[in-house]
Amino acid sequence: MSKTLHLERNLQTLGGLVTCKRCQALSKRSGLQCRAPAISGKTKCRFHGGKSTGPKTEAGRQRCAQARTTHGQETTSIRIERSLGSARLAVLESVGFALGMFAGVRTPGRRPDQIAQAYPELQAIFQKLLIDRAKHGS
Repeated sequence: MSKTLHLERNLQTLGGLVTCKRCQALSKRSGLQCRAPAISGKTKCRFHGGKSTGPKTEAGRQRCAQARTTHGQETTSIRIERSLGSARLAVLESVGFALGMFAGVRTPGRRPDQIAQAYPELQAIFQKLLIDRAKHGS
């Protein structure tokens, strides 16, 4: 069963004296339509980006394309830095459990994508330790 979305196009303001376009943005939390009037000639209100015109110059467009931001704050370099940090923690956690330093449950979820770049020397020593343990049976 498909759910059809009905958005109101017009809005009555000033006690029904003025009719204007209604903002077409939807709330992520409640799914309801924004109640503010849209900016003249646009489909969104001032709160949902109706005033935005985007980058004007070619240099501005290039900067925007290189940043590849999500919601204006998270860039590619920040994502890579966070992924490498969680990979480092995953390596340290696996070494701690293998050496018996940690007890209990491991951190849930999949292992980070950049785990190969996190502490390669430590991973080599850890692999050597595991091979030695397997040979000696301890």
